[in-house]
Amino acid sequence: MGVYDLIHKSWKTLRTAINALLHLNRTFEALVARINHGPPLPNRNPIKSYWLENPPFQGLVDAQSNELPTETDVIIIGSGITGAAVARSLLQESKRKGRDINITVLEARDICSGATGRNGGHIKVSPHESFEAFEKKFGTERAVSLTKFQLRHLECLTELCRSENFVEAECRVVETVDLFVDQKAFDKACHTLGRMKTLLPEFAMHSYQQKDAREKFAVSGHVVGALSYRAGAIWPYRFVTAVWNKLLQEYAGQITIETNTPVLSVQRGQSSGRSYKVYTDRGVIVCTHVVHATNAWMGHLLPSLKSKSTGTRAHMSAQNPGYHGYQGFHGDRSWSIVYGDNDYDYMTQRPSPDGMGDIMLGGGTFRSKDNGLDQIGVWDDSQIDAFTSAHLAGILPIIFSSKTQQPNTQKSARSLQQHWSGIIALTADSLPFVGELDAGLSGRGSVTEDASEWISAGYNGQGMVYAWLCGTALGIIITGSEHEDIPASPGFPGGVLSEWFPKEMLLDRKRYDKIDILDLADEL
Repeated sequence: MGVYDLIHKSWKTLRTAINALLHLNRTFEALVARINHGPPLPNRNPIKSYWLENPPFQGLVDAQSNELPTETDVIIIGSGITGAAVARSLLQESKRKGRDINITVLEARDICSGATGRNGGHIKVSPHESFEAFEKKFGTERAVSLTKFQLRHLECLTELCRSENFVEAECRVVETVDLFVDQKAFDKACHTLGRMKTLLPEFAMHSYQQKDAREKFAVSGHVVGALSYRAGAIWPYRFVTAVWNKLLQEYAGQITIETNTPVLSVQRGQSSGRSYKVYTDRGVIVCTHVVHATNAWMGHLLPSLKSKSTGTRAHMSAQNPGYHGYQGFHGDRSWSIVYGDNDYDYMTQRPSPDGMGDIMLGGGTFRSKDNGLDQIGVWDDSQIDAFTSAHLAGILPIIFSSKTQQPNTQKSARSLQQHWSGIIALTADSLPFVGELDAGLSGRGSVTEDASEWISAGYNGQGMVYAWLCGTALGIIITGSEHEDIPASPGFPGGVLSEWFPKEMLLDRKRYDKIDILDLADEL
């Protein structure tokens, strides 16, 4: 090789490195621009989610009054799990106190068509993924409290579905299995597991090394180890619509739901003793309280939160199980496939008599062209990312061994039935935003004792172990009952709020000033 060849080769290497850096810079600049722009209104024609098919309460899908109410006590913006939890909490607590309350729910699209109607259906806490991050920020004691809050959702949701006979929600306790394909990630999880046995002895986890994991869970040699523990699974859309249906029956005349009624703006004003004017594309409603239950879309009506949160497009699929090791569990098992820190797919199987229930598989977060960066700051759920969906369509035969399965020509081979996207919220410190919005946070002037704006949003892709009790807590706060010892009931832990709701999730000025969404890189 001559001098010219050496120089040419060196120059090609340098040019490749420069181009890579330029591409990374352009990718980052585009990401920052999307985040700063913030969310638009939700797309009116999102991809159809599997969960939304064959709704059990057809009349709720596009529920709408002949005429939009002109005034109400509380407007809840958003009809997903948070909105349902806030409404239920407000109505029940007002009834307990002997007060009258009127609620109007505003939804930009069909009912529950946002993240709740598009997620994975897991009621799952994975402490080996989150505990150390909690502990680093808040200390061991508070990390335990935050983890217990997440864990409490399994009991609350299963008890509620059982007591109300919400059979259509398919809410159930499952054995969940985390399958690791990276040894370093597995070793780290096992270390955390050792600490959990002391810090959270009521949360039992079991570990399996490669050989035992392969035999017990019928997985391939790519799996280096597994953890199993107790979790839950649910049909989230049917659960939420069952709650709305129950509330409309029980509190007839006190609550109305207005779907396909996007909110254009919120303004302070005085009319008939009310303090807010909410402008929609169907007219104006005056009210006393406004509740933002819009998760990733919070920045649309609250511009001050655009620098504290963003949205990201996530992906889900529904697949026929075919002949693989996960069939035959009749819906009582769920899985995660863990590739590394904060990098995993998640999977449930619907119950069925023959164990061939549909597989619900989501994830592929870092499989897009720009390793997931091109999905952050994206609020369009009318499209999917081809690379991510291709990953979800092809991963199961790689992870699950078919050697133990006997071919059966009477059953169809595995196939992709449906894929769709949904928008999840990311907050700068990876915790939800819950509580009252002061004048600076809302940008709409002074807040009075009797009128205010409120928020429960920003679940960082873990809505099923955050949203229900965050929304319930917000209802307690709005009614001024946070210091009262309230009796427990299905779906509600009972007691004084501070006993079960971690203070770290309250959005106050100190927390707001401390965080910035561009610091999210430290979280990922």
